[in-house]
Amino acid sequence: MSGFAGFIRLAPTPETAETDRMAIARMADAIAFRGPDGRQQSSRDGASFAFSLLITGPAPQASAQPVSLDGETFLLGEARIDGRADLIHKLQQHGAALRPAATDEELVLRFVQHFGLQALPELDGDLSFVLWNPGRRTLAAFRDLTGARPFFYSCAKGTLSFSNTLQAVLTDKGVSRSDYDFQFIGDFLLGGPHHDPERTVYSRVRRLPAGSLLEFSAAGLSVRRIAHLPVEEPIAARDGEIVGEFRRLFTEAVRDRLPDAETAIFLSGGLDSTSIAAEVSALRQRASAAPSPRLQALCVDFQPLFDDQEGRYASEYAKAFGIPLEIVHSGNSLPFADWEESFRQLPEPLSDPYGSLYLSYRRRISQKGRVVLSGDGGDELLRLEAAPYLRFLKRTRGAWRAGVTLLGWCVSNRGLPPLGFGFRSGFLRRLGRALPELNYPVWLCPDFAREYCLRERWQQMWAPPAAQHPSNPKAYHSMNSGLFAEVQEICEPTWTLVPLETRNPFLDRRLCRFLLRVPLIPWAMNKQLLRTAEAGILPEAIRLRPKTPVERDPVVLHARAGSWSRETDESPAPLLRPLVDWPVLTELLRSASDTSLYVCLRPVALSRWLKAVEMPRRIQ
Repeated sequence: MSGFAGFIRLAPTPETAETDRMAIARMADAIAFRGPDGRQQSSRDGASFAFSLLITGPAPQASAQPVSLDGETFLLGEARIDGRADLIHKLQQHGAALRPAATDEELVLRFVQHFGLQALPELDGDLSFVLWNPGRRTLAAFRDLTGARPFFYSCAKGTLSFSNTLQAVLTDKGVSRSDYDFQFIGDFLLGGPHHDPERTVYSRVRRLPAGSLLEFSAAGLSVRRIAHLPVEEPIAARDGEIVGEFRRLFTEAVRDRLPDAETAIFLSGGLDSTSIAAEVSALRQRASAAPSPRLQALCVDFQPLFDDQEGRYASEYAKAFGIPLEIVHSGNSLPFADWEESFRQLPEPLSDPYGSLYLSYRRRISQKGRVVLSGDGGDELLRLEAAPYLRFLKRTRGAWRAGVTLLGWCVSNRGLPPLGFGFRSGFLRRLGRALPELNYPVWLCPDFAREYCLRERWQQMWAPPAAQHPSNPKAYHSMNSGLFAEVQEICEPTWTLVPLETRNPFLDRRLCRFLLRVPLIPWAMNKQLLRTAEAGILPEAIRLRPKTPVERDPVVLHARAGSWSRETDESPAPLLRPLVDWPVLTELLRSASDTSLYVCLRPVALSRWLKAVEMPRRIQ
């Protein structure tokens, strides 16, 4: 992932020119780690830019930024386009003179020339960039709906600093690292730090939400959501046609993300990542008779803490396909291990006690390639519940049709599909019981909770999302709500500090739109569509392997075994003393023996992060 940063001053003067050059130099240093293949830095007429290049492919990339076609509009940022051939054909039909070897940056500029900013949501790919027009003194920034590429900014007194790296924005002299956003901190302690997707832990730094357009000019700064997945009619097609179209789109999604260089993949023993690996092997075999770049894999399991079978299944698959595989056994890793150094490097706090361990996997896999493929998104799109679709059929085609559809599944599969009518959760509510992690944290100080409306925000966080899709509301919400922007952001170099780009074929916008239209019964029951499409490709032991969620939580197991003490005698960071009732929290930590531990560990994680990032300042 290349790095980019910029500093815009709308009313520059000769006296501010040197200040701006120093500012962009600091930002350039902050993004240097992202791009080992080239660095540029420029400053002119109040607009200063820095760029560090990471060459990944497969499409041509601009070797230097900012890029302009006409000297009027300049692009700086990340632009990886899917469906390049279709986009080039569309632009050529509108009069654009384009070569097949046009860079993705050029395609974005041509697209905006012909269709304008409002059409940006129609671009498929991973996008986070700015368009600067020096003549008009206007800047526009866009982040695509999937949100795989972040965008941070700070705005004050006619200046805007921005970057895809939070640490670069923090070099702005107008941004204080000790000026925290207490609303973000409250949401973090509730378990939803991105409940307001614009906030960061710093009050003067904001993130551009996924699917949003930022505009900055003398008129001020505005941010608005412009990208949404459409709600489209369900597909009425034969089974073979649905499977065939899925295979076509899945192949395109993998092909568009596959560089012509050594590539890495997070490989489990499950269906999603192995399907991607098989597609990579097939694509490279078809592309050339010469030796292809290697696909190398990393698998993580929690042996010897419990009998985790992921490593065994992944090893059997990798051996069958000739994929070099490294297995990392993490069962002996304790929560918050080596937190002092790792917490100091985090741009924002992480609540997961294993957060730094998960980041270490990405640093490890960065030694195998510059691009890592991931199976994220497969569960959210292909393993769903039947109830919404049955209601849709009853409403649109009658109770008879809904009943016949359900009966057909039951006969073919000798059992009920996962329905999701809420019977179990409703029964637990009537008994006065709830999942332990869904209880409001009683250790939050009342004055803090009242000032920042934390109880109301907690209720909003855990309320069922509004049904915005008639037949597939769960998958639609996952793809349209910014959920994956949160998940993918901590996989990004801002957090890992290594030049590694994560790509997710299942989150391809073309594939997502198709999967939102296929009938949930049978295709999204237990990943039936993917299992059918992979027949004859994957080993049967993996293709037919049932989804087995990990019920043995490593934090809980270590706490129960006494190998890790859940108790903490440490005092909280000073900032947390008026926010968290630490004696109440400590008592709950002593007695917790289930996943409620995660709720109680949020303040511990935040306190340790605050101490780690504040320590250098105290020393100074």
